[in-house]
Amino acid sequence: MLKSYPSFYWVVGKFVQPLAVITSDLPKNKQMDLVARAKVGLEMFLGQDVARAMLPRSMEKADLLLILVNSWTSHFAGLLGPPLAPIESLARAIDGLTITMQDELDRLPTFTVIAKGNLDIHRLVAGASRGYPKAVLELLDEFITDEIDYAGKCLVFELPTSSGFHILRAVETGMKGYVHAATGALPKMNQRNWGEYIRIFTDAQAHSDVIDLLKVLKTKRNPLMHPQDNLTLDDAIGLLCLCQAGIEALIADIRRRGMEIKFKESLKLLPTL
Repeated sequence: MLKSYPSFYWVVGKFVQPLAVITSDLPKNKQMDLVARAKVGLEMFLGQDVARAMLPRSMEKADLLLILVNSWTSHFAGLLGPPLAPIESLARAIDGLTITMQDELDRLPTFTVIAKGNLDIHRLVAGASRGYPKAVLELLDEFITDEIDYAGKCLVFELPTSSGFHILRAVETGMKGYVHAATGALPKMNQRNWGEYIRIFTDAQAHSDVIDLLKVLKTKRNPLMHPQDNLTLDDAIGLLCLCQAGIEALIADIRRRGMEIKFKESLKLLPTL
């Protein structure tokens, strides 16, 4: 996924496009101004890695045009003899670049994502886990943070049921880590379910905040396991926020009980248990 701002191309065009009117009849100071502005715009455009990935043919033409522009810049500065091509060639090159860029931009499958409730789109795309407190992130492993981030991205692109699956996987992994850290083991494979995990949390005297939140999340999770059920966008937004509260409560209880090291060790062991 590439992040791009349409206004960038408008700004580049504002610098480069005026060069299309350059001719040998224009006063030298006007020629110099047009060439200097085009040089700025081309260097802006060519310096964008995202644009290079999105518009490869335009980049090739911009590279060649900049060579011509630089030769004229050096000529005007008295650093070089005759330029590489007549000054009218700059106008023709601009026309070719314009046509190619318009074609490539029109062919891009560009979509605009809109706000999801009170959640910031940029943060969801960059990674929803970044919105978690530092004290929480310090104890989460890469698997959990990846699941949180996947949930955020699914929400951005309006895949609410997928978002729900990912965020609940993050919570469940945290629950397993807690259970293993508190008891030294996980239940038998056929007993690994949220009801059993919550029972173990209760027996282990986890804080009531954690248990209450997990009970609520269990009621949200169970219907989602049925193929015929789907989340609405509003459901997924609420679930993402509720799961963050659950994870934060779980980590707070781990710190309260001094299980930080055991929890992190348990998370490392989970794939083998």
